[in-house]
Amino acid sequence: MAARSSRAELPGLVEHAPAELIAFRQTDYDMPFWARDNSFAARWNAAGDPPTQYWSLHPDGAWAEHLRQEEVVDEATAALVRRTIWTCRVPRGTFVDLRDPATCATHGIDAAALTAPDWGPCQALAARLRADGCPGVLSPCAALDGHTNLTIFGAKRAIDWQRRPALRSQVPAAVVAVGSPPVGLVRRVAEHPPRSARPTS
Repeated sequence: MAARSSRAELPGLVEHAPAELIAFRQTDYDMPFWARDNSFAARWNAAGDPPTQYWSLHPDGAWAEHLRQEEVVDEATAALVRRTIWTCRVPRGTFVDLRDPATCATHGIDAAALTAPDWGPCQALAARLRADGCPGVLSPCAALDGHTNLTIFGAKRAIDWQRRPALRSQVPAAVVAVGSPPVGLVRRVAEHPPRSARPTS
């Protein structure tokens, strides 16, 4: 049996200009990408899944995800946070765009599940998309209304921003800032479910 040409068949692929997506991620380490399997579960991966890279299309989205995860709820605490903001650029025409409800329906996931406390539906869809060769998804940011997250499947390695990738694992990336979240952002972050109510797988 011939191998499936999965990218051409996956509905909801982003194929319009510009040719690249610019995304942002905050970290407390010196590299922006994972190259090993995930140790902990998150929205688009179960523990032990292949590397899953979490980015946002705006720095505020990246900051908001961190503030929500760490349950930072006041300006005084937010001002003490110090992280590195990275940016990367990836080809636009390869990601399933789940911001479109019709695309969600095609892939068998309710749009509300994309930001719900239960990660199960997203993890199940991610497993199916990985099996089909999909490199990742665009989805609403659960931490900050009106923003978009970019989740990239697979191990990646940062290369110089000016370089052209020679391998699929290479992604141009650069540090754009080291500092604290913007003043006022903490008030806009969506409330995080209590730790006891969060999914564990």
